[in-house]
Amino acid sequence: MEITISQAQGDVPVTIVRAEGTFDSNAVERFMEPTQGAIDGGAENLLVDLSGVSFMSSIGIRILNALYFQLHPRESKEKDAEISALIHSGEYKAPHLKLICPTERVSKVLKMAGMDQYIEIFKEEAEAVAAFG
Repeated sequence: MEITISQAQGDVPVTIVRAEGTFDSNAVERFMEPTQGAIDGGAENLLVDLSGVSFMSSIGIRILNALYFQLHPRESKEKDAEISALIHSGEYKAPHLKLICPTERVSKVLKMAGMDQYIEIFKEEAEAVAAFG
């Protein structure tokens, strides 16, 4: 897997993580090292471009879920329960993590895992960048 990191500016700064290749156990370090470096460097809003990902295993789902929890720290049990209820009702989407352009195969995996319930998936980069903030 190859990763490139770039920046975009909408209402807030957005860090774009572009992945190419297969998102499996062999890709964990190659994805997480630059992504974690961006977060450690101050990135608060991540847009993950999956247009170049031909395959995503369960480890890819776990990595995206881990990014969600890193960018959206848990709060009180009451607040977590409220967010959970909003996710299940379709009224909540992650404010700091969004996905763009997954291939059809990857899109099916994301939907089967239920990630589309709480992470917005966009077709256009400009629209995704504008959705932050």
